[in-house]
Amino acid sequence: MPVKSRLGDRLLETGLITRHQLDRALEKHASTGAKLGKTLIDLGYLHPDQLMKTLCEDAGIPYMPIGDALPSPGAITAVPEALAKKHNAIPLRLENGRLLVAMADPFNMESVTALERAAGKPVKVAAGPRDDIAGLLRRAYSGALPSAQSTIPERDPLTIPVAGYMAGGPGMGRPGEPVEESATAAKLVEEIIRRGTTLGATDIHIEPLEEVTKVRYRLDGLLQEGGTYPKSVQPALISRIKIIAGLDIAETRLPQDGRVRIRTDNRHIDLRVSTFPTLHGEDIVMRILDRSRVALNLEKLGIEADDLTLLRAAFQRPHGLIPVTGPTGSGKTTTLYSAMVELNNREHCIITLEDPVEYELAQIRQSQINVRAGLTFASGLRSILRHDPDTILVGEMRDAETVQIGLSAALTGHLVLTTLHTNTAAGAIPRLLDMGAEPFVLTSSVLLIISQRLVRALCKECKVETVVP
Repeated sequence: MPVKSRLGDRLLETGLITRHQLDRALEKHASTGAKLGKTLIDLGYLHPDQLMKTLCEDAGIPYMPIGDALPSPGAITAVPEALAKKHNAIPLRLENGRLLVAMADPFNMESVTALERAAGKPVKVAAGPRDDIAGLLRRAYSGALPSAQSTIPERDPLTIPVAGYMAGGPGMGRPGEPVEESATAAKLVEEIIRRGTTLGATDIHIEPLEEVTKVRYRLDGLLQEGGTYPKSVQPALISRIKIIAGLDIAETRLPQDGRVRIRTDNRHIDLRVSTFPTLHGEDIVMRILDRSRVALNLEKLGIEADDLTLLRAAFQRPHGLIPVTGPTGSGKTTTLYSAMVELNNREHCIITLEDPVEYELAQIRQSQINVRAGLTFASGLRSILRHDPDTILVGEMRDAETVQIGLSAALTGHLVLTTLHTNTAAGAIPRLLDMGAEPFVLTSSVLLIISQRLVRALCKECKVETVVP
């Protein structure tokens, strides 16, 4: 968006400043190096809105008095409120497949790109007074505008062609059955998640390939085909997921992690969202955390009676360390949560430090690590010890410092529950030794080591009773 003529000459032509004011501003501009427009504003010769209007006129960008504008419901729902406020931009309406957005700074191409990613459509920029945009933003997203209050739908009405075809996975339609042609990004994401929860999937994979975007569901430990969509759908689909998970939609070069709670089929579902940049776009995996499908009860986990007796005896001990081992996705966290539910009474103080918190439990103080803010397993565990806990859950012992503090806590009157990434119970001891634990400390602190696997369930419709010789 190049400006066609020199700013000073344009301001003189329009009578916004005098020659004396321009000369004085040029002197200060030469000494400070600041932009001429900012210098004129700092000297009080020019209002910021006057400067922006002049720049826009010279660049061919519409400058709109938008104080009394009524944004269309479709435009408002196309851009999340937080993103609109961050970039001082108000979406106004759709024009020939493009979203018209009034911005306080239409020359900020980073903001324009972020808005296009969110909307899934090209953005046509206009400019407007900053105060007017801020006021309209407040009214539009609070439902104070007449049109917005009565007609803004919960879902994004911007249509995106989604001529995908079902891949014939279980419960997902027949091969070659077309997906709704004009599904919106919001509806498509909602349908993908709803299908995953209905099937009882543990994870949803959104996989960018060279020519298509593929959806797969993890069922009983195996990935099943969920659908194939055109490559053109991918940007809007990924942006929508990142928006609801609170991720930065403009960041596509680095992995991100987020979390969102949604309501589907009259129940709340937590989704743990992770993105990872690949050759053909961002790969997304959503872990489904459905509290209603998980029986947080030791008796309902399929544990043999003798083993259950040993577990309960260990969990009732006043102090010591109990690590749970097994591959990723083998149910370690579910076992520990079930133990906490059993221990959770008025006589116990239970504090957790997790990455992340998977299920919220009543009367248990749960915390989530935040490495960027400096809250790691080690620093968090050190602070927890000053809060008089009886039982501590450490999501994972992954470094030497966490191991040392955890063992110290186990030796000083606390029951410490944790997980270790080893495949066997016997492998837990070398792993702890490798992270700096002393053998005599392990002998005094480790109460029990649990190693577990998930067993694939038989189909309820076609299972047949068989006598095992």
